[in-house]
Order: sequence, then structure tokens, then C-alpha cells
Amino acid sequence: MDFVVLATGQSVTADQVEYVREMHAVGKCGAIAISDMYELAPWADALVSQDPNWWANNPEASEFTGRKFCGGFHPGTERLEQTSEFHSGPNSGLQGMRVARDVFRASRIVLIGFDMHGTHYFGPHPDPLPNTTPERFLAHMRQFAAWRSGLAINCTPGSALKWFPTGDLREVLRP
Repeated sequence: MDFVVLATGQSVTADQVEYVREMHAVGKCGAIAISDMYELAPWADALVSQDPNWWANNPEASEFTGRKFCGGFHPGTERLEQTSEFHSGPNSGLQGMRVARDVFRASRIVLIGFDMHGTHYFGPHPDPLPNTTPERFLAHMRQFAAWRSGLAINCTPGSALKWFPTGDLREVLRP
């Protein structure tokens, strides 16, 4: 089954999220919300945030009814252990792809909100959470080089992430 990984990039629109929700509701795809995206996609199958600090500063996320994953220790989440492929604290988006592939056995992964520049669809994180700098975006993009298997298609308009083939969400994920 296809899985859509919904990241928090500034390009995310309500129309995109609604389309994924519709396809999810009819069994066309699974969905994984990255960090704050659970607010727009509370129906997703999983919520992934690499950072235990994000979980600590978003206690309402514990009410999310799907599976919850974290790269560190946080109560109520499943820990994403380091592996040879994921050994240096990969970003939450890459960890969401990992969950789609390794936990849910996705046949194809569709990326939304993987801008890798700018801010989030909701603007900057409030203190004390850090916001990604241009240098950190570059480091995150290099982490995607660790992706070794599983077909991924980047359907994020204007994405700086060029590692994966690109496509239009409505063409890639058809009813």
C-alpha cells in the first residue's frame, strides 16, 4: 500500500491534506504525520517526531490515537532505535519514511511538505523549540542519502530535496 508522509513544510495546503484524508478514508493509502502535522491529520496512522523535546513541549500530542514514534526516550512513544542506515539522529521526515517502509511495509512512499527551506506551514516554532537553519536544512538533505530502499516520490511543490523523483500528488495518488 502507498503511504503518504506529511511533513510540516511551508508549502503544505489544506487542499493537499484533505485529498490525502479522502484517499486514506477509502483505503487508497496510509498516512504518517510528522510533528505538528498531527493537528491537520489526526486521522493518520502514525505520528513521528524525532525529538523528545518536541514531545515534551506538545503534551496534547499524547492524545493522538495512532501509533507514536520518537528517536529518543519519551513516555507513550515507540523508540526508533539507531541502525547502520539511521545512525546519526536523522530528521523527523526521514524517520517518518523509515516508519512507512519498515513498520507499515509501504510499497511506495509519497512525500508532502518536504520543502527543506523556509519555515513551517504554521510559521516558526515557539520557544523553547528550535527552528531549522539553512545549514541544518543542508545537513538534513544529506541524511536522505541514507535512504537505501523503497520507492519514494516527492510531491512537494518547490522542494529543495532533489534526491527523489518528483510528481503531482493527484497524479501519483489516484482514486
